[in-house]
Amino acid sequence: MRIGLRVAASFVIAIQCGIAAGQACEKPIAPGVIYRMEVSLAVPRIVHAIRFSLGAPGMSLKSELGGGTVIEENASKGRETMTEMAARTGALVAINGDFFPFTGDPLGTMVRDGQLLSSPGLGRSVFGWGNSSSAIGQVSFEGTVEIAGQVIPLKGINEECPLNEVVLHTDVAAFAMSKTPNIALVFKMDNSDWAPNGVFTGTFESAYDDAAKIPIQPGNAILTASGIRAVHLQSLIPGEKVKIRFTTKGFDWTKVNQIMGGGPFLIRGGQIAVDAERQGFNDVFSKKRHPRTAMGRTADGDIWIAVIDGRQKISDGATLEETAKVMQRLGCIDAVNLDGGGSSAINILGLTLNRPSDGKERPVANGVVVMGPRPDSVSIPLIMKAPEKLIVGFVKTLSVTDEAGHVIPNAEVLWSSSGDAWIDQGGLLKPIQKGEVEVAAYVRGQMLRTTIEVAEPEKLPLKSGPRPNGRGSKRGPG
Repeated sequence: MRIGLRVAASFVIAIQCGIAAGQACEKPIAPGVIYRMEVSLAVPRIVHAIRFSLGAPGMSLKSELGGGTVIEENASKGRETMTEMAARTGALVAINGDFFPFTGDPLGTMVRDGQLLSSPGLGRSVFGWGNSSSAIGQVSFEGTVEIAGQVIPLKGINEECPLNEVVLHTDVAAFAMSKTPNIALVFKMDNSDWAPNGVFTGTFESAYDDAAKIPIQPGNAILTASGIRAVHLQSLIPGEKVKIRFTTKGFDWTKVNQIMGGGPFLIRGGQIAVDAERQGFNDVFSKKRHPRTAMGRTADGDIWIAVIDGRQKISDGATLEETAKVMQRLGCIDAVNLDGGGSSAINILGLTLNRPSDGKERPVANGVVVMGPRPDSVSIPLIMKAPEKLIVGFVKTLSVTDEAGHVIPNAEVLWSSSGDAWIDQGGLLKPIQKGEVEVAAYVRGQMLRTTIEVAEPEKLPLKSGPRPNGRGSKRGPG
């Protein structure tokens, strides 16, 4: 399919005049997937949002780990940017998800395809969905380990094991991490779908003492016991059986198979209900404007995921209250805030649509992806029509043509920019400051890119000599 366009009246005015108080543009990306861009020059604020219709044929919405695993031995510790996530998974859309402590481990709850990947750490709000329904809520987790006649509490899963606790690391974690002193027990699992509620059995194979990080082989799991808990597990014999039990409450797991953590709540039952203080967020986080990412649901079952640009001249960001109003305007009756700041990013069809506040995308622990067939591609070469130089204070509308010079309808073009100018979805390029801008366009399955110089206006030379006084004579000293 080709992407198309649905344009609000204010957007048409903006294209005609070049400047407007606000504009809104929508472009279909795939069946049941709509991209919306909102520009408010009064704040200023730029919003990028995706509307996903659950049940759309051939389409799915999933939570996804950065790098596909919780932890990796690389510079980002298993995190990745949304551009990298989209490329690795083949996703049409990738948007950042939960908070993280600069490791690959999400802070909150995460469920992917019915598998519990991260247990709730701080009791914050989450967004859950399945094949035909969605909901917001909070998750509680209790786990136990039964081995050698003992029943031991399980602190959590796929996180660094704190002192005097026991943590389970599944093979999706890739590595088991723990404070030392500790003991790490390796089990070959009989069953390991790791559903939010379930009993899982395995056989003890080997143990490691005081290892800070151990790789996990496929089909295995590692129980790490730290401090005083390690004493109880030092005398196991290979071949002993283990029984691990999960009890996870907060959702109907027959209807929900994906969870993305975040916090706090933004909207509940149609009403703005920001509970930042109760969920441990301070006023600087909640009442000052920052880049934001949020996820919500409408009364008719659609899901909106919005990214709000911030900390830059063209977009100031939003408070949590303002973010709630954005989601409410999109039609959400329930909404949850996700990680924001430099983490906020949205990639569609290989293009980063927003402008990350760090100046580049930040690697993050997880995200939400839209999976489905990519739009049809055509082999006819296309050309982006753009100037070599752009002057600050002036705007230019770009276009895409075929080799014969026929203009491709803007309805089929997805625009993006980075650097010292920004572009809207009408192709209107507006300079911010002297420098250069890279413009990208996705059209008919092709990616077009160009770099444009952004220059200051040339100053006119000042004329020398006496200035007239308006009566044709020279002005005297008086």
